[in-house]
Amino acid sequence: MRPLDGNAMAGVMHDLFGRDMTTMGYKCTSCGRTGVVAEMVVYMSGPGTVARCRDCDAVLLMHAERHGMYCIDAPGMPQTVLPPA
Repeated sequence: MRPLDGNAMAGVMHDLFGRDMTTMGYKCTSCGRTGVVAEMVVYMSGPGTVARCRDCDAVLLMHAERHGMYCIDAPGMPQTVLPPA
């Protein structure tokens, strides 16, 4: 499984949130790293998408689509900063 960067999720995230989310800021709950979605390490070859922290490999964000419905969980990033609209 080859990792990508957070830009690989740009299309789906835009569809879900109606804006470019690659510039959304976050803080990793595991190591404290701050960054933007575009910098996350992303794996898309499984049944869903998993985004991990570049420094500590903690799971930051997961999303999957099933029967036309998206499920999103962000266990590793309780603090987010939305980009300007």
